Amino acid sequence: MLKNYLKIAFRSLFKSKSTSIINILGLSIGIACCIIIFLFVQNETSFDKFHKKSDEIFRVLTIDEALGVSSNLVGITMPALGDAMENNFPEVENSVRMLTQGRRLLTYNQQGYYAEHFAFAEPSLFEVFDFKLIDGDVDKALSEPNTVVLTESMAKKTFGNEDPIGKQLELGGQTGLEVVAVMEDVQENSHLNFDVIVSMLQADTTSNFAQFIQSWRSISMTTYVQLASAENEATVETKMEELIRANNVGENFSVTLQPLADVHLKSSGILFQNYNLNQTDINYVYTLAAVGLFVMLIASFNFMNLSTARSTNRAREVGVRKVFGAFRGQLINQFMVESVVICFLSLLLAFGFVVVVSPLVNLPIEQNLALYFLGKTEWVLGAVLFVLFLGLFSGSYPALMLSGFNPIGILRGSFKTSAKGVMLRKSLVIFQFTISIAMIIGTAIVYDQLQHQRNIDKGFDPEQIVTLNVGHPSLQQALPVFMNKLDEIPDITKTARTGGMPGRTFGRNRVRPEGVPAEDTWIISVFGFDDDFMDLMDMEMVEGRGFDRDMQTDAQQAVLINEAMAQELTWKEPVGKTITFGQQERKVIGVVKDFHFTNMRHKIEPLAMLYNPTNGGNLAVKFNTRNASNTVQSIQAAWNEVFPNSPFEYRFFDEEFGQQYASDERFGKLVFSFTWLAIFIACLGLFGLSAFTAEQKTKEIGVRKVLGASITGIILLLSKQFSQLIAIAILLAVPIAYFLMKSWLGDFEYRVDINWAWFVISAVVAMAIALLTVTFQSVKAATTNPSNSLRYQ
Repeated sequence: MLKNYLKIAFRSLFKSKSTSIINILGLSIGIACCIIIFLFVQNETSFDKFHKKSDEIFRVLTIDEALGVSSNLVGITMPALGDAMENNFPEVENSVRMLTQGRRLLTYNQQGYYAEHFAFAEPSLFEVFDFKLIDGDVDKALSEPNTVVLTESMAKKTFGNEDPIGKQLELGGQTGLEVVAVMEDVQENSHLNFDVIVSMLQADTTSNFAQFIQSWRSISMTTYVQLASAENEATVETKMEELIRANNVGENFSVTLQPLADVHLKSSGILFQNYNLNQTDINYVYTLAAVGLFVMLIASFNFMNLSTARSTNRAREVGVRKVFGAFRGQLINQFMVESVVICFLSLLLAFGFVVVVSPLVNLPIEQNLALYFLGKTEWVLGAVLFVLFLGLFSGSYPALMLSGFNPIGILRGSFKTSAKGVMLRKSLVIFQFTISIAMIIGTAIVYDQLQHQRNIDKGFDPEQIVTLNVGHPSLQQALPVFMNKLDEIPDITKTARTGGMPGRTFGRNRVRPEGVPAEDTWIISVFGFDDDFMDLMDMEMVEGRGFDRDMQTDAQQAVLINEAMAQELTWKEPVGKTITFGQQERKVIGVVKDFHFTNMRHKIEPLAMLYNPTNGGNLAVKFNTRNASNTVQSIQAAWNEVFPNSPFEYRFFDEEFGQQYASDERFGKLVFSFTWLAIFIACLGLFGLSAFTAEQKTKEIGVRKVLGASITGIILLLSKQFSQLIAIAILLAVPIAYFLMKSWLGDFEYRVDINWAWFVISAVVAMAIALLTVTFQSVKAATTNPSNSLRYQ
């Protein structure tokens, strides 16, 4: 029986080639979208799940309620807290503390090698997390002072084919760092990443660093704890508060726990989390998952409409079958098998689409996405079951409706005028276009916000700036010579030393501004630079003056503040006011126009800037030519001459600063792409319904033409009802899109106003696309010879 069903199914497909092609094409695009979005969502939600104890691991966060701070939640905490929790709380089984150092220069045999992700960590790192060691003594990994663990890639980069175990590295002038183990490269779906890990243990327990890691007086340590059970979270949080109060931590600080599973997706409002690499927003994942669902629903409804239109042509076949004794169940099975066959053919074509577009999709998966998907048996099985369900669901309406009519009613054509069938098909079109129009509006507003982020006045000019890491002690002595050589390059206009760059995390200091009550706690962001930095960055002074190398007192007694700090302190005349850093009092000599030093999700916070002409670990180089490659080559030549044993590495500052918005940009591109695919699939559905309607009205159109109706009048007649459907969809889509986009924009401190023009444009575009789709069928029906229309009625 199944063989017979399949034979009839393929015969039917070949008989209606155009409808079958449209069916399969629409479904295959929908399924391909679902596969890509599934892989994206799966990748984003899989972060850190490879750790066996992931459910019991929590990150310790600090809540800073001090004045001067608008972003209260930070990803670091007191250095002593993690160790104290492990020693005092029975609910805490283990803890690990890490201190990120960012990009550092290592030296082996007088040759330098940059580690992009350098860290100090405790040996418990390999007990709490499942980072696999592949070489060396596992028991010695970080368990002794001055020991180092390298990743496999870093070991290869530094030692080539040599055995790294037992080799000595130099870091920042410190020699005798012994490589004791090599670990596998960290997986892509880990929010933590390392190249080099140095033991946090100290041989000298009286050293400054040893004292620091047992301190309660700073907020600077990345800390994770492993609980005996995740259910102990609330209990541990209560005890944490009691513990920090007992150790005289400032009243403005409190602490909380964040589950490891939330770190990657639910940390967009957290600052000071250098270890949370490639983080994104859970709302983006939800949105794209919803987009994938909607695209699939649109494709499914499109399939249902086209199946209905095609099935109606077979009404007499169904009537004849029933007259000759076919049971309803057999007819249902026949339609269901045909639907499932189309879905499985669509699945095969969908994999072909995924193979083609895989290189264009920015997912951290090395192999082709289709091959990656097919390599997971459970995913393939899930896809097969999903397509089977889709086939049964999409084929359910024509199967149940056609098979349910009595033979005489079908042969008379009463199915064609079924009010329920018409209403369902119209409802599906309204649903398709409601979602599609809402997606068009959303895409336009996302585009507006992304453009706003790119073009907003950042308070500085990020273009044509190269930054170099010059913090290593081996570079400091000859750095003035290097800077002099850069000054001789015609295309370079200025160089400046700085402790940081906008977009990177600035440190925070506790200060006491003039005129504030003694009981108020003020904590502000601080960074330092030389007297050329502001000119290089094209920053503006709004009051007072900048740093001056000829003013001997600037280095120890002067401070610049930004507008946000002057406003927060309500200083009408800020120049001349004093700010005390610890025991050192500094006088405000100028106010700098506000500039963005974090992303648009955060309000510009109060910022103090100190004069630091000789100790900045970064060198910014400004050039005035569009031929950046030649400029970089000139800089490299000067570098190799002055620092022959140190690798030359650089960053274009505009690209680095733009990385803050990488997640938003990727989200925008994905939404844009899937929106137009949804529109395309929806138009296929409309094409099916217009074809169905034109077919239903064949006799009416023939009679109207015989009585003198014009082609234009017939086209307007057929188009009228579809324009009404799209108008209803527009009315439904507008409030939905407005609510969703207002919620999305609410996450940005600096955001665009919702532009109502986009609602009008989206409505016009949707109506135009829909009417163009319908017009094709209308013209075809209107230009048919009426004798042909009436011959078969």
